[in-house]
Amino acid sequence: MNRSSLNLIRRGAARSSGPARSALVACALAIPIALAALGPASGIELKVVEESDPAVTTVALTGKVDAGDGLKVRGFVSGLPAGKPIVARLAFWGGVRADAMSMGRFFHQMRIRTAVVGKDSRCISPCPLVLVGGRDPVTGRAAHVKHSNAWLGFTGVALNYQDKEYTVKDLDTAVAGIQRDILQIADYLQVVNANLNLLRYYQSVLKQDEVKYITNEEALDLGIAVLLEETGQLIEPVAVRRN
Repeated sequence: MNRSSLNLIRRGAARSSGPARSALVACALAIPIALAALGPASGIELKVVEESDPAVTTVALTGKVDAGDGLKVRGFVSGLPAGKPIVARLAFWGGVRADAMSMGRFFHQMRIRTAVVGKDSRCISPCPLVLVGGRDPVTGRAAHVKHSNAWLGFTGVALNYQDKEYTVKDLDTAVAGIQRDILQIADYLQVVNANLNLLRYYQSVLKQDEVKYITNEEALDLGIAVLLEETGQLIEPVAVRRN
């Protein structure tokens, strides 16, 4: 949401009263937060899975991100055998965005590659933030891949307001929360050297429980490589743009 949009909301709230004002403010309170109401109820689950390459350790992450799961992932990885590169296979959705970004920063620091693998595997918010934290253990360059028949998606708005009268102060607080959340995501994307265009999916307003899935072409535009399942060909993005 840009500055002019925020100003329009403020002016509209100041002029409105009664039920109309309640609806306007409630809408603003609902706009920001991509709190994924979807997904499993438990915290993130981690396990080592067998792969064809014994020289690589593959860790599958499933479930939903709970508070504290960022530290849980660090502890799990620290217990893995040393000397092998690690690939994090992501197939989770929903939960605490701050802990998801903690995982992504850790994967970036440790040069752990990330992937969404297999038919109908789903990586849904906040999972895409973890995905773009992946990094090659040798070159240090971005290393995150989506299989062509897997799904990468973003959740919409989860309505989380009460049916009551709201004040302009409530609206200002909600708008400040929107700005803070977007800035936190932008800061994270810069830390992991990811494409800032990812932000537009977090600024979209969708229906509750609706998921916006992106195409393989859109994934490439965000700097995410795509592996064609039919041929095994890896299509690399042309460049990771940061504008």
